Amino acid sequence: MNAPMVITRYESITSRALPLAVVFVVSLGYGVVLPILPFMLAHALGEAERVTIAWHTGLLTGVYMLALFLFSPLWGYISDRVGRRKVILLGLAGFSGAMLWFAMVSDLLFVYGARVLAGVFAAAVVPVVFAWVSDMETPRTRAQAFAWLSAASAFGFLFGPALGGWLASAGVAGLDAAPELPFYAAALLSGAVWLAAYRFFPESVSRHAGSEFESRTPSLIWLLVLSLLAMLGLGGYEVSLALQGQQVLNLQPREIGWMFAECSLVMILVQVFVLAPLLQRIGSGLLAPGFLAMAIGVALLPYAANYPAMMIGVGLVAAAAGMLIPTLVYLVSLAAGSAPGAAIGKQTAAANLGQAVGSAAAGWLFAVHIEMPFWVIAGLLGLGAVAALHVSNTLKRMGINGLGLKSEKME
Repeated sequence: MNAPMVITRYESITSRALPLAVVFVVSLGYGVVLPILPFMLAHALGEAERVTIAWHTGLLTGVYMLALFLFSPLWGYISDRVGRRKVILLGLAGFSGAMLWFAMVSDLLFVYGARVLAGVFAAAVVPVVFAWVSDMETPRTRAQAFAWLSAASAFGFLFGPALGGWLASAGVAGLDAAPELPFYAAALLSGAVWLAAYRFFPESVSRHAGSEFESRTPSLIWLLVLSLLAMLGLGGYEVSLALQGQQVLNLQPREIGWMFAECSLVMILVQVFVLAPLLQRIGSGLLAPGFLAMAIGVALLPYAANYPAMMIGVGLVAAAAGMLIPTLVYLVSLAAGSAPGAAIGKQTAAANLGQAVGSAAAGWLFAVHIEMPFWVIAGLLGLGAVAALHVSNTLKRMGINGLGLKSEKME
């Protein structure tokens, strides 16, 4: 990695705020699409049947995650060698351009192309920001830093669907509804964050160089499997929730957006006020309860007969996911040895492969039977809870606990 620049006191302040802004804007760009997709497709496909709309809704969400899966390890590997800052700036610029393209196209093939491109460049941002923070923080402070990064991501997801649903439904200043407005807004915001990052974002100072702890391959493989399972459940849940809201409860984009907003708000509260102390106290012991709670929440959703009942199920899933996602990234960073960029890139790839498969499968399963995606997802998450018990015990035997590697406690 390139030699880091000297970080002044002013830069130290911006270096804590800018990673949060970067993760926030990419999450917002992903979230604005979710409540709009079924309605965009209904307009683009004309008189298409419910099954066709459901299939494309899942697939468009899935290809974004597939791009993240394919490119996250590559960007992480590159960032380990050329520096985090260059990769993050490239990713932000590309993501902004992809969102602008999404706003300007109407042909279904180009919609898919814009979605894939957004995923390719998002892969250069989120995992590399986590690796940047891993470089800059000790194991003691990394749990809190990762919790805040995850909260920033959830905060973007909170505003994204709500903003997308509002702009698509109501337009601005009395104008007619304009489904492309959310994408212009996301492109503008990500461009503004790029300018700030270009001016103020410092290169990281790696704490992993020369570390005596190399990558712990067995524990990493188990953590990758759990990341895939958790995000498969989350991806399938997101698509199923949007489709159930539109086709079963007859909700409008704004109401569906508020359900996703509630999901993000609960995740933020868990990550800001609950997660870091629990991580430092019990570490990998959070995994099994998180999977179990998420399974129960998903299993309850098909029996929600109205909007308030849906909100209760959404809250339970959100609280569980709010614990699981940053916990898995944190544990990967502890087991990564001297190459956290590559390890977190692999974790992001596994997570997004899971989300891609879950999103695409949920659309197909929903077309077969409305309740089927919820049953399948809940069953897989239940298996994840059982596997997490074994993983937690294995990690503890290998010396990875709530404060990181045992010999690093005094760092």
